[in-house]
Amino acid sequence: MTIRSVFKLLFTSVIFLVASGALIEARAEAGKPPLILSKNKIGPIILNGNTTLDLKKLRTAFTNFSVTQKTGQQDGPDFIYYDISDNQGELFWIKMQVENMEKIDSIHVTSPKIHDQYGLRVGSAYREVIHIRPRLIVETDDRFHTYVGHSAENIAYELVVPYSGNYQGPDRKPTKQEVARGRVKKLLWFPR
Repeated sequence: MTIRSVFKLLFTSVIFLVASGALIEARAEAGKPPLILSKNKIGPIILNGNTTLDLKKLRTAFTNFSVTQKTGQQDGPDFIYYDISDNQGELFWIKMQVENMEKIDSIHVTSPKIHDQYGLRVGSAYREVIHIRPRLIVETDDRFHTYVGHSAENIAYELVVPYSGNYQGPDRKPTKQEVARGRVKKLLWFPR
């Protein structure tokens, strides 16, 4: 294969990847930019520690999506959350505070159709996350969920981490090598 053929193949592959990526991004309305999670916004919604939301505000903001209010369960009290979906499934959900059900506790982006302000999305490799955002640290909580984030940053990432070999034992914290093979399971936003 000649160098010219390699470049043609590479160029064609890049064009295909860019074009196919553009086709799957979630858009609030035709002709509008894709939904992006930033430190202070998701789509048209401004995010900060004082943002208040309800079903009516979300349906007004996301007219081309299905917005549903649901009740979530956890070890503590039940909580309200809003599920935002397109015709192919869930894009993200917004968990509301238990103490004040109009204030945001967290946002959980579950679809690769939405990326963050850094270009990261569900499915991004851990190495890509750390390359783009080197200040972030890895933590595994008591339920063995592994996160990459920083206490001063609004945006964090939950990872899915493949254990080495055929490990079938009880839950455990992943090793550094296992984390290095991880991929983003969710984009997360927290008010800071």
